[in-house]
Amino acid sequence: MVFQSYALYPHMNVRENLSFGLEMAKTPRDEIERQVQAAAQILKIEPLLDRRPGQLSGGQRQRVAIGRAIVRKPLAFLFDEPLSNLDAELRVSMRIEIARLHRELGNTMIYVTHDQTEAMTLADRIVVLKDGVIEQVGTPRDVYEDPNNLFVAGFIGSPRMNFVDAVYLAGNRIDLAGTIIPLPQPLTGVTEGDSVKLGIRPEHLIVGDRREDALRVEIDFSEYLGSTRYLYCYLPGGEMVTVEQRDGRDFSPGEDAWLSWEPECIRLFAADGRRLRPEAGLEGATP
Repeated sequence: MVFQSYALYPHMNVRENLSFGLEMAKTPRDEIERQVQAAAQILKIEPLLDRRPGQLSGGQRQRVAIGRAIVRKPLAFLFDEPLSNLDAELRVSMRIEIARLHRELGNTMIYVTHDQTEAMTLADRIVVLKDGVIEQVGTPRDVYEDPNNLFVAGFIGSPRMNFVDAVYLAGNRIDLAGTIIPLPQPLTGVTEGDSVKLGIRPEHLIVGDRREDALRVEIDFSEYLGSTRYLYCYLPGGEMVTVEQRDGRDFSPGEDAWLSWEPECIRLFAADGRRLRPEAGLEGATP
């Protein structure tokens, strides 16, 4: 197990921290030395073996904590939020290190994190939990593109998915802030007049010209990040949505804009949070 707080012995140097568990297991001395050297080489901490934890950076301490687990040759690693004590730049580099380590060792790694970016970048499969209940299990692409419920849809993705209140109408349509939007396929589990949530990710919103099925919004703030710009917009009903742009012109606060999207990009949810899906036989359809 690799702990969030590293849990290194401060009075021991790196070599002694790595070897302590093997010594307690009565491992032969030459085997201990071989395992310590092998772990140090994998983690690139060979020059640090004679230093104590207090002389190491956060990233170096984390490598030592991982090395202490490696030397035991486990069938599986348990990581308990191992990067939460590191600064943003170091978390990125350590994510790369852990991914490389997983590829080289081939062991199962169970990685607990509240950081959905870590989950998306490191996982082969993600288990999303809420209050001890498994909400969804799947690949990063599964949980991002096909969330089972409102919680998963809002938790996975940065910036988070936009959610807008709407009303389901007869004829397989929804009323969204006064704009009537037809749906591509009939849905199950919803009837005329039911309140629903429309979800759409910021990167799927398109700023364009006024048209019948487009939404008018008022720009509140524009955040320029170089290759990306985020627009924070208010709908007529006061709800805020975030738009991600890769190009396009600048907008000023208070300026009007019109948003549209491709039908396959929307996700619909019932008032209780469950995903609304197409009727049987139409599973490949969008919502």
